[in-house]
Amino acid sequence: RAERAERVPYFCSGCPHSTSTVVPDGARAMPGIGCHAMTEVAGRTTDGQIAMGGEGVLWVGQSDFSNDTHVFANVGDGTYFHSAILAIRQAVAAQVSITYKILFNDAVAMTGGQPVDGSLTVPQITRQLEAEGVARVVVVSENPHAYLGRSGLAPGTDVFHRDDLMSVQRELQATPGVTALVFDQTCAAEKRRRRKRGQFPDPDTRLFINERVCEGCGDCSVQSNCLSIEPLKTPFGEKRRINQSSCNKDFSCVKGFCPSFVFVEGAELRKAEAQGVDIDALVSTLAPASIAPLDQTLNMMIAGIGGAGVTTTAAVLAMAAHMDGKQASTLDMTGLAQKGGPVTSHLRFSTADRPIEGARVPTASLDVLLTSDLVVATKADNLALLNRSKTACFANTRVAPTAEFVMKQTLSFDEARMRGTLEEACPLYAGHDAAGIAEALFGDAIYANMLLVGMAHQAGCLPLNTVAIETAIQLNGAAVAKNLSAFRAGRVLFANATALLRALPDAAETEPAEMTLDERIAFLAQELTTYQDSAYADRFLRVINRLRAADDDRGNATMRLTRTAADMLYKVMAYKDEYEVARLYCEPAFRTKLAAQFADPGKIKVMLAPPLISRETDPKTGRPRKIAFGPWVFSVFAILSKLKRLRGTWFDPFGRTAERRAERALVDMYVADLWMIGEHLGQGNYGLMVEIARVPDLVRGFGPVKDANLEKALAK
Repeated sequence: RAERAERVPYFCSGCPHSTSTVVPDGARAMPGIGCHAMTEVAGRTTDGQIAMGGEGVLWVGQSDFSNDTHVFANVGDGTYFHSAILAIRQAVAAQVSITYKILFNDAVAMTGGQPVDGSLTVPQITRQLEAEGVARVVVVSENPHAYLGRSGLAPGTDVFHRDDLMSVQRELQATPGVTALVFDQTCAAEKRRRRKRGQFPDPDTRLFINERVCEGCGDCSVQSNCLSIEPLKTPFGEKRRINQSSCNKDFSCVKGFCPSFVFVEGAELRKAEAQGVDIDALVSTLAPASIAPLDQTLNMMIAGIGGAGVTTTAAVLAMAAHMDGKQASTLDMTGLAQKGGPVTSHLRFSTADRPIEGARVPTASLDVLLTSDLVVATKADNLALLNRSKTACFANTRVAPTAEFVMKQTLSFDEARMRGTLEEACPLYAGHDAAGIAEALFGDAIYANMLLVGMAHQAGCLPLNTVAIETAIQLNGAAVAKNLSAFRAGRVLFANATALLRALPDAAETEPAEMTLDERIAFLAQELTTYQDSAYADRFLRVINRLRAADDDRGNATMRLTRTAADMLYKVMAYKDEYEVARLYCEPAFRTKLAAQFADPGKIKVMLAPPLISRETDPKTGRPRKIAFGPWVFSVFAILSKLKRLRGTWFDPFGRTAERRAERALVDMYVADLWMIGEHLGQGNYGLMVEIARVPDLVRGFGPVKDANLEKALAK
């Protein structure tokens, strides 16, 4: 029953390693030691591995025996200072053509953001490289204006914006000898960490995705490589949302060719505590939590991902045991936690007079499992610790996307199966969307772990008293008030979940309820009436009802074909042209969702590329350039939404574009496909017919993204 999904580490949006490791098509790249080495783990853009200080040295030996004439090699700033300058010196002496990309990210990001040993600046690096005989040195920065009028750079050093990375790399690729590109950008994870401490500028702006406009194409993930772009299940299919807790405000996701992105200026995340949710009053109604006996060593594990506070939670509980006069040991398995990898903490509790034999929880001996991430908890090694007769599991049922979603825009794991695995293996299982509840209560999902601690404590599964746990939280000194409230809210969540969820002004998001086939068809027909008119909806009903009759008569009794066809026909008929995008922005649901996430949404700007206005092509992307439209655009939306009856007529100013003609042709083509499928029902493979009916699901996105997806769908 164990899932095959893995918490493969991946980069943050705007991560200098993520951005700079990308090379031009056909080029070869070699990794170094550091975050960029994960490109090899993820099977992305680099070849081979090498010891620290040997970056690019492989090429010195290979170059005379390869058809390639040039390679790129990645080097972190810490590695450069430690020993990689010697590898560069050897490459110069060997007279090979290689470009060293030196990632100046202001921290040893791989292992926790420590400062680089020794004094090191970008100008110093450029001068040292020039002195070593490097043929050409360039600097690429997220803020190139900082170098205007700045002395200290080596003579002839050019400075470019990071958006120019690909063109700069092509120039260096064509330059004989050893060249160097110094990529100056602070580590994205370090930015978040410092912002929480007030040590780094924090833009007073956030991004929001209008889920109704979103097509779920994933181009925002392609452009940003961001772990904060998450899937969102809606009645209209899978869309995207921004995890505001982990967003590092790089804003590169807005480069996705999609009109669903909205900049919100001057807005704070909404918190339920500001809405009068009295957690202390709710917890005062609870019976005192019982304390688990320590007749023998009590074993506990916390399973989660890097950055979610797993090891901190373990340390707090260990301190609580000390405050309570008991023994505790902790063993943290952190691995690549800095980049979203799996993290587990083993905790073992005992009385003061009985020693704990080993820090690791033995096989089949787990008493308590706190699961802040189901993917990590259901790994085979962790499942082996469970005991069917005694393990109590307290789970966060929201699953953060894995690297698979960031790189392939899909998730292959089965959430229900992972939950079922834990429910089957644990006599006591309590699962809630703890991350969503933490966001609703405190504006940040990081408090989910402390919610789980509160649940386990109220269930009587921890050998610690309430005072000891709360004292340990206070001694930890980090966000004390919120962590105390989260712990108490967790107690309420276990004992009286209904009371807590009802008290939230906006409860954690839940999956849309499953509709019957009749309900689904009626729902989609009503949406098409709103989209265009009743005649348009009647066309939908005629096609679906005819196919449904054939499916009922000659299908396999599951009606899977009819349900699939209804969803897909709605999708192709309700294509998102200018009128529809305008209507969806005018819908009250958009403002409601915005107000639910932000306490006081300030100035709103929508990122659009209108075909009649945005005629300029971005030379870096080859796509129409997106433009930010201020609040006044909503007046235009209101007018456009009322002109939807022009859609497809001779008077439609947008209807003559190639994209609109292709969308109308797709409707006719798909209706013809459904007639064909209906005629062959009972004569061919039913599953194959369902797959043919599902092909339009590939046609997602806007503009060039949709064009490319349409081409793939037609080929399929």
